[in-house]
Amino acid sequence: MVTRCALSPYCKYCSLSSTISSVSDERSRLTVRELIRGVRFAVKNGVESIVLVGGTDFAGSDERLRKLIVRVREVTDLDLAVDVGPSLSEGTVRWLGAQGVSTIYCSMETLNAEAFAEAKPGDDLAARLRFMEMVERSGGHLGNVVMTGLGTVEDLLRTVLETRRFPHTTHLHISTFQPVRGTPWARRRPASLKTSLKTLAIARLALPKLQLGLAEVGVENPGALSSVASQLEAGAGNTLAGLLVYKNMKIDNMQWIKNQASSLGFEVS
Repeated sequence: MVTRCALSPYCKYCSLSSTISSVSDERSRLTVRELIRGVRFAVKNGVESIVLVGGTDFAGSDERLRKLIVRVREVTDLDLAVDVGPSLSEGTVRWLGAQGVSTIYCSMETLNAEAFAEAKPGDDLAARLRFMEMVERSGGHLGNVVMTGLGTVEDLLRTVLETRRFPHTTHLHISTFQPVRGTPWARRRPASLKTSLKTLAIARLALPKLQLGLAEVGVENPGALSSVASQLEAGAGNTLAGLLVYKNMKIDNMQWIKNQASSLGFEVS
């Protein structure tokens, strides 16, 4: 996390809402020094694109994010994306474009307003949609994430297809709900990976030019590593997430994922 999450209460599935400190601390905000160490670690391990992920703050995260981008650009000219939700002004969105930030993420998760409010009582779906519209007006490229396990299958497909409303969208990721220890949804039934893969296949047909994939393969959900092959077969794009930097740990599955992709006949760089 590069910016703090100011939502109150936190999303029911997020580790920030966990009563177990070792779980919630995973999402603690990185210091600038920790971030730069993480960036250097990523560069050293052959990462070609970095996404700076942070929490949502409706009061704005502009000043901190600008500072972080400047510091990161002192270290690397790799492709950068940011994912801090509707926490930025139009001026900062335009500034990010000038700094070579390729994609600005803002997750819809679900268009079912009731399901959204149940899962994310401190968040605002309308604000997210307004932010996405603003990024469009500013000429920026959008990234979107939808989550299986929120609402009905019909809601899921409607949310995926809503991406067509934003022509500047370049990335769409399907996130599969998995319960996290100590959170309000710790006992909730996990979503089906098969549903996510089917959604990915439909998205590939409906949105043939987008970079598509599963949000957490090989990183936050180690048990999903075996789905690397499945997501490629379902129509995922040519970019896979393989390295994650938390405040107190680094998860690196880069080589494993490369081996899996190579075994399927894909050329891996």
